[in-house]
Amino acid sequence: MGTGHPHEKRAVRGGWARRLTGRLKNGVASFRMKRSGRRDLPNDAASVPETSPRRLERTIFGEPLRGLGNALLDLCLPRMCAGCGEKWLPHHEGFWCEDCRDALSWIRSPLCPQCGRPFLKSPSSPDHLCGECLLDAFSFDTARSAVQHAGVVRRRIHQLKFGAQLHWVPPLVVLLLQALEQECLSRIDLVLPVPLHVHRLRERGFNQAGLLAKALARRLELPVQYDLLLRKHRTQPQTRLHRTQRLQNVRGAFGVSRPHELEGRKILLVDDVFTTGTTLSECAKVLKESGAASVHALTVSRALPDVRQHDSGSGEQAWDTAAKRVLA
Repeated sequence: MGTGHPHEKRAVRGGWARRLTGRLKNGVASFRMKRSGRRDLPNDAASVPETSPRRLERTIFGEPLRGLGNALLDLCLPRMCAGCGEKWLPHHEGFWCEDCRDALSWIRSPLCPQCGRPFLKSPSSPDHLCGECLLDAFSFDTARSAVQHAGVVRRRIHQLKFGAQLHWVPPLVVLLLQALEQECLSRIDLVLPVPLHVHRLRERGFNQAGLLAKALARRLELPVQYDLLLRKHRTQPQTRLHRTQRLQNVRGAFGVSRPHELEGRKILLVDDVFTTGTTLSECAKVLKESGAASVHALTVSRALPDVRQHDSGSGEQAWDTAAKRVLA
């Protein structure tokens, strides 16, 4: 048997090293996600009162051990800032350094109180309904996004979605928590992700909305369902379509597997990006027709038509090219 060309050997070793590094990052991210929220408990265990011996035991012994585990993990595997990738952050400082956090394009008032669209051209105006919401264009009750779909957040979403870099889930969930308003939280009792069609799920290997919903539900200590809202038909990627085409593309694409489980429930619908709102609206319509009392949509970022998406660097162009190949 031939020994192979030296360049081929180096390529094989390099590919193996990259795969190992990727698996290590995803493994650490998974461990951190599990550690950041409570473990999934059976229904009877989840309903144990706060003063129960079991809860007290977890509180008395769990917190010191968790603190020790955090300290050891910070010492052995310190966390890099999700924005600049240059600053080391201890566990208690989160995933974004102060400079990167301040530099994010946060979506704040003035905005539409229903769909959450910010009014960037009139910063001194009060919150008011936008033109689409005045025409009842959306079926969800409210929608909120953390930041504009640009810059480093856009890159991280692309790397998660098209590059399977799952370690970006926890930093993006932190942004979701920032966007979730306290009064909205009191009106939620079930978290649902926007589903992928089964064929797309097999191709990609995961649903990024499902990963975000799972981590968010853990932090909020709310139940999450992955097979309640279904995508019945395989639709074209929405990024290629205009608004009218998007509406037609998702019409009738979603269904509910067990409508009786939605009766009177208040739903938090989670996705990565709010583009035109047509997908979220169609999901909300189906959920309400199946008995849901209310649907509140939450996304990491929002694409704004009047904001130019400018990202510098060849890395962003590479990810855009990769995304186009995946969607082709």
